[in-house]
Amino acid sequence: MSRETRQSWCGLCHARCGLLMEFEDGRAVAVRGDPDHPSNRGQTCRRGRMMLEHLYHPDRLDHPLRRVGERGSGRWERISWTQALDDVASSLDDLRRRHGAETVAFTRGTYRTYHWDARRFMNLFGSPNSTGVNFICHCPSVVVESAVCGVLPRPDFRNTACIVNWGTCRSVSGELTDWPALKAANERGAKIITVDPRRTAEAELSDLWLQIRPGTDVAMMLAWIHVICEEGLYDPDHVERWTVGFNDVRELARNFPPERVADMTWVPAENIVEAARLYATTRPAVINGGKGTDKTGPNMQGSAHARAVLRAITGNLDVVGGDRFGGAPGPSRIVSNLEMELNDALPAAQRVKLLGGDRHRLFSFDGWERMARQLRRFPEDYLRPMEASEIVMAHPRAVFDAMATGEPYPVRAFICQAANPLITLADPLRTFAALRSLDLLVVMDYYMTPTAALADYVLPAASTVERDDLAVFGSGCVAHPRGLDPLAERRSDYELWMELGRRLGQAEHWPWDNAEEVCDHRLAPVGLSFNELKRRRAWFEDAPTGRSLQLGFATPSGKVELRSSLLEELGYDPLPRHVAMDEDEAYPLALLTGNAFNPMYNSEQRQWPSARRDCPDPLVTLHPDTAATIGVAEGDWVLVETADGSVRQRLHLSPTIHPRMADSQHGWWFPERGVDPDEPYGFCSSNVNQLCRDAPEDCSPATGSWTLTGIPCRIVPGS
Repeated sequence: MSRETRQSWCGLCHARCGLLMEFEDGRAVAVRGDPDHPSNRGQTCRRGRMMLEHLYHPDRLDHPLRRVGERGSGRWERISWTQALDDVASSLDDLRRRHGAETVAFTRGTYRTYHWDARRFMNLFGSPNSTGVNFICHCPSVVVESAVCGVLPRPDFRNTACIVNWGTCRSVSGELTDWPALKAANERGAKIITVDPRRTAEAELSDLWLQIRPGTDVAMMLAWIHVICEEGLYDPDHVERWTVGFNDVRELARNFPPERVADMTWVPAENIVEAARLYATTRPAVINGGKGTDKTGPNMQGSAHARAVLRAITGNLDVVGGDRFGGAPGPSRIVSNLEMELNDALPAAQRVKLLGGDRHRLFSFDGWERMARQLRRFPEDYLRPMEASEIVMAHPRAVFDAMATGEPYPVRAFICQAANPLITLADPLRTFAALRSLDLLVVMDYYMTPTAALADYVLPAASTVERDDLAVFGSGCVAHPRGLDPLAERRSDYELWMELGRRLGQAEHWPWDNAEEVCDHRLAPVGLSFNELKRRRAWFEDAPTGRSLQLGFATPSGKVELRSSLLEELGYDPLPRHVAMDEDEAYPLALLTGNAFNPMYNSEQRQWPSARRDCPDPLVTLHPDTAATIGVAEGDWVLVETADGSVRQRLHLSPTIHPRMADSQHGWWFPERGVDPDEPYGFCSSNVNQLCRDAPEDCSPATGSWTLTGIPCRIVPGS
């Protein structure tokens, strides 16, 4: 029996942790954390420890499939990759000739793929219409804070004296990365403030916990600004030298005294004041923002804007221990994701066809170019423009409406990679009808999903331990090598786009035959090969701090624009406004959804036996006192109802939730239910996204973010 250990990596969430895989006679038999990897340093989470269950799962897609029955009927034939690629390329070419390149749209999931390769293909093909969940996941904060201060800063946990956790639960979403850093900061004496509707592990660790009403974050931030300004707790030198619009923000905040905001947020006024004082006087401080504020719909823009204001007026931007900017000299020379995207290949005439881009302009080519022009004024080893695949996106609502109605032009083909839009986007019934109307639907994934069940072609994806990757950070890069060659006929996403590109006249732009060759190309400017980086594991150079206070900020004025000229030029409110939350006496509870929960990740892991043993059913959490008034008990099946419908979930009771709130798990579908043409894998029955609206009036005007939190609801007994 031969045994060996191979280096690899886990991509089952955003953390990209290093793994060591143990093999016996060529088969992986165990995984453990890589002690030399900079992200996890030898640790693994529950999800990572299930990697072999994922790798060898009997339901993994192993061969290309072509639909032979009615759409959604579950009837397939196995074909070769060559046949599948030839068919898809031919269909794409035909649809482009008949309707224009913009008729093809694409969506991807949460960092399961390289991202730049799909964007490269779409730019060369001529379509601007890439879409996805970016609108509710980190990217809205990126674009709004970039409009205010040039880029989104990163918290310096190692040197800070105060951490504000606002709308983030790193103990679940970053248990091997940010969560240890938070605990280490706490142990050395850093003050911690947590703003969260739930009593999380962070709340238990905190000096102050503000149990905020979901969706009222802007009001709370403006109350903090009110206290800081009225009590003179801001940094006058920094405000005078490095900000514009301070008096405008100060006047706005005067309308949000803590006593008024207490009624709006359900947090006592004295706690609001104490938290504002603690943050402003304990320097340096960071605000550890999370996706909780990205999914607040019309209030998303204001929350990210106000967060930037707080950082700026307290002098916590780009200082040691504060929220820091910039990269390092070495990584700036690596060929970037942005360069790999080939955005210049997409003509201006096609860019303006971006669906939804005329309404949500911060996510359009126009908004991106305006921000990129400011960043190009600075040395590349300090600031670089953001990659388009993060923030130039067609809005999902506009894409699916174009499928269903043909307006403003027809979308007839959709390529879906490592994504499950029937589960992850708002209004899944509308998405279902739109997908069924297509001429061509191609899905590349690990498993047959509700979305894949509707496809014309289903292609088997290699998991992360079966493909090479290069992770580039602000101050370094890490080699992520495959632990084994892809099993059966699984392939990496790069191979899909390379092969389609070569078939559709793009051959000169796809000179690399595999991902390792791509990594070699990207590392060549710094004299490294992918194999050399694998031996080193990682390469970092220290990122200097404080350069913004020498070079200025990447905004038109060169300062932090508390009143944003960019937002104003694009037609949006230049100040961080609070939008009043919906209220309905018939639906007295505030619904939370979209929160991370282990071992699931978004809509994944539903077919893993180990994961389902830990989490067999979709749960909605209520406070015990609230449940008693309704007449429901732990483990009961209940209905979560809003004005838009209802979903069925199992009740969980916990005092960690406010008595006036309900916390519903997202991403639920049921592989065990099988294919049903009208409801594949039960995608509707417990999918809380049925209760979320994404019409333009329900979204953030600038970013298109829709509301997943603070939705009026009620809980009633179910069956």
